[in-house]
Amino acid sequence: MCGIAGIVAPAAHDDAHRLRSVERMLASIAHRGPDESLSTSSGPAHFGTVRLALVDKPTSRQPMADDAGRYLLSFNGEVYNFAELRSQLSGLGHSFRTAGDTEVVLHSLMEWGTDAFARFRGQFAIAFWDDERRRLLLGRDRLGIVPLFWTRTPADELVFASEVKAFADAGLRTPMSLPDIVDAGVLWGLHPGRTAFHGVSSVPAGSFVASHEGRETVTRYWSFAFADQRDDRPVDDQAKELLGLLTAAVERRVPQYGDPAVLLSGGLDSSAVLAALRAIRPEQQIDSFSIQFTQDGLNEAPFQAMVSEHFGTRHDAIVCDDEAVARALELITRHAELPLMRTAPGSSIALAERIKHSGSRAVLSGEGADELFCGYDVFKVASIRDQWSADPDSPAFARLLEKALAHQEQLGRGAGRAFYERGLEQHDDPVFSHLHRWSAAFRITQYLAEPLREQVSLEGTLEGVRERLPEAFHGWSTVERAQYLEATYFLGTSLLATQCDRPFMAQSVECRYPFLDEDVIDFALTLPESSKLHELNEKLVLKEAVRDQLPPAVTERVKQPYTAPEGGVFRSPTGRALLERYLSPDAVADTGVFDPRRVAWLIDKTQRSRTSFHDDLALVWILSTQMLVQTYGFADANADLRRGTA
Repeated sequence: MCGIAGIVAPAAHDDAHRLRSVERMLASIAHRGPDESLSTSSGPAHFGTVRLALVDKPTSRQPMADDAGRYLLSFNGEVYNFAELRSQLSGLGHSFRTAGDTEVVLHSLMEWGTDAFARFRGQFAIAFWDDERRRLLLGRDRLGIVPLFWTRTPADELVFASEVKAFADAGLRTPMSLPDIVDAGVLWGLHPGRTAFHGVSSVPAGSFVASHEGRETVTRYWSFAFADQRDDRPVDDQAKELLGLLTAAVERRVPQYGDPAVLLSGGLDSSAVLAALRAIRPEQQIDSFSIQFTQDGLNEAPFQAMVSEHFGTRHDAIVCDDEAVARALELITRHAELPLMRTAPGSSIALAERIKHSGSRAVLSGEGADELFCGYDVFKVASIRDQWSADPDSPAFARLLEKALAHQEQLGRGAGRAFYERGLEQHDDPVFSHLHRWSAAFRITQYLAEPLREQVSLEGTLEGVRERLPEAFHGWSTVERAQYLEATYFLGTSLLATQCDRPFMAQSVECRYPFLDEDVIDFALTLPESSKLHELNEKLVLKEAVRDQLPPAVTERVKQPYTAPEGGVFRSPTGRALLERYLSPDAVADTGVFDPRRVAWLIDKTQRSRTSFHDDLALVWILSTQMLVQTYGFADANADLRRGTA
């Protein structure tokens, strides 16, 4: 993995100044690539890359140009099918000097243009310049694992970078944006292509941005869409195919150097990844890393130990209590560049630090399985509420919900019948699966300063989702619609950023995701709903695929979401200090985003008694937003939104 940055000016002039700006941008994201930092120019395009060298360490230096000097590439990530693409390109007359994927990506774009993006299999963010056509392409992988942001300056330069913090080093001001702050809190994610910063766009997942003559167009080359024709084979046959696809996906992601490593939660997904890894590396040393919590309801240590022993890994774990999570919140917020809704990313960055010190530079993760195979409670709830809406007076569905969500009581996240009944009469709403959750989450906006509260509404927030839904969405079941929303909003714009790429790259560790392999995704999108969610049994086909490889205690477990301590974090010494620093009445009044009196009331409640799930959600959102606003500023109606030029 790497970090990339660049500036494309209207014309080639003042090039030395712009190249120095690129070098400053690279310095701000050096954690993404501590092995090497290089920059170069091609006409008015100035590219830079900081490199974490995991493939072809000696020769695949970036930015990389072709022999004729027409094309220039900065590439962040891995393309796992580069050997296959290299063979195809060689047959078309291309020759190669290096053994890695970077040169293959360069020649693929030279040969196939924008069609190359759909050929790539991996996790990537790419900047590609064609000096003859004066065209810049910025592209990302299907699910948006690897970040890439861009903006324009008052001097009409296009500036791009792997992280927003780099723009400040190019002389740009990127204040926080109110609508996106609200979306991050209510939707637990952002609309594709949006960021929490005014004037800054994200290249949407599965898309590329083409910039030519001062204009940008966004084109989607892949969409999360269920197949018209579903796989009607028995689940056993589907499971066998899934196991083969997952094993191949894991094999593609085993690092070329060093012992392979796995993030091990003790749940089904990470254990399945480890099972596949052990199958293809039966004798090799495998490292596993875990997070453990001091609260009994959150701690999965017994299952982690069981799986580690079963597969003979060299296991290491960190123990996170309230104080440890609080100590990590400032750092993870700075790297996430997004208002947080949970404290879990804090424990992730703490684990990433431990992995870095162990010497591992790449680690496999089970992320993505829940969205693809209906692992989250939101899918069970969607299924039950779908049936309940047809018979709202029946008590049977309330009892079914109690059974489905009984495990949440130990997490302190239980909710009453009234919460799940909310919106049953709105079954025809395309976002029905998430209405009750998003409606409840919208209560966090009560803490905004009064003038800002008047600018937002629940209906406006929901309409922002509805108007962006693809046409095919309306033909899917309620559960499948929920899958799309989770994959697009939570996974695609929030989870992969705050809990995956950012915390691990902050420590120069690359995470790889076998469940987000293109073949696994394509297969999952052919499955009927019954193969994923069978009554209250989540991830049925995945359980069947690995049943013979894992201890029964793992395959028979009810899904436990990765949850870190919440309210108690702010009753720890460091937690209280964070509240005093960022949420004192003066600090809140100074930023102008929140109502000091209401925030003080919430803090007082947090210190006096146990808080609700939504209280904790609000406090984390307010605190992380305050941290970001103190760094970046806030875009009010009178702000000079983008000062300076690159």
